Amino acid sequence: MSLTSDNQPLYLQIRDMLREKINLGELKPGDQIPTESELVLQHGVSRITIKSALKMLVEDGLIYRIAGKGTFVSDPDSSEPLPIDLNAPYKKVGFLSPLANDEFSMKLLLGVQEACKEQNLILIVRSASTQFEEQEGIRFLRAAGVDGLLIFPVDGEAYSEAVLNLKTEGFPFVLIDRYLPGIKTNAVYSDNFAGGSMGTEFLVQKGHRQIGIISGTKSKTSSSEDRFSGYLDMAKKAGLKIEPAHWLTRIDEVTYMDPIIGRDMIRKWLESQPEITAIFAFSSAIALYVADVAAGIGRKVPEELAILSFDAPPIRDFQGSLFSYIEQQEDKMGEEAIGLLMAAIEDPAISRQIVIPVKLNEGRTT
Repeated sequence: MSLTSDNQPLYLQIRDMLREKINLGELKPGDQIPTESELVLQHGVSRITIKSALKMLVEDGLIYRIAGKGTFVSDPDSSEPLPIDLNAPYKKVGFLSPLANDEFSMKLLLGVQEACKEQNLILIVRSASTQFEEQEGIRFLRAAGVDGLLIFPVDGEAYSEAVLNLKTEGFPFVLIDRYLPGIKTNAVYSDNFAGGSMGTEFLVQKGHRQIGIISGTKSKTSSSEDRFSGYLDMAKKAGLKIEPAHWLTRIDEVTYMDPIIGRDMIRKWLESQPEITAIFAFSSAIALYVADVAAGIGRKVPEELAILSFDAPPIRDFQGSLFSYIEQQEDKMGEEAIGLLMAAIEDPAISRQIVIPVKLNEGRTT
């Protein structure tokens, strides 16, 4: 069986090819299948394509993985559980993150979890919503014996002392979703600058010249600042008049602030800036606030007020996503972060930043 050019995705073709070899006995129970790298070279496809195909075969019970040894064909007639090497030196990874109360955080956690499963890593998750909780979480996870840390930094107007101490001590860690400007650490994050730029360009192309920007609390971490820089860069290129009154940049996320107060702040701001025809919200929670407030003051979306969000608010119907939004690759972010952390555990001197591309999806709010 060879890869075809029909409409079937490549990962399904790879899965079916390996499944056929197992069914025909070309690959027998206990046989080791080629490595991911070998399959990539054999078929000329991406590693993620191979990973997707193998994941489906594992879920179907046709193959199983043993950490450090490889992937093998299962025995369908055996009642024995899949072999687990209890003496293997399994590595433990700690993941410190704000409470997963939104779709982005949940997808990010799932991406990290899936990458840990693929590499037979033990994952310990702890939440932190303040820098104090972040400090306590780092202390707890290190006491639990983790070999390295993934940290989704909380917002703060100063750098986290606990994170800086990790760097000073040389303990392996990777920042995920954000980085600390001016300080070299391992980090995996979305191209927030590009997202801010492409979102602004999209609104300009829709005919908007008076664009409102809403973001969360001022922070020393990078995501909102990079999104704002991307907006500002494109606004200048497009010849928009820079109006600081059109920026509401101290709105907190749902986790940190009473949503009633947030909505009231947005309502007063919109009523004081009636010339604004589009809003670029730097989070899905804020985008929902804006839509709710617009309905309350009688401004039709998108006819009188367009709304563009970073990440998709969880509102969909048979016509697809309601909101136009900048899409991040949370699963890719989790996979890359685990890969970088494993490299940092092997070589603590590594200092690398991986930027994950974003894209724009048009919904019905613009």
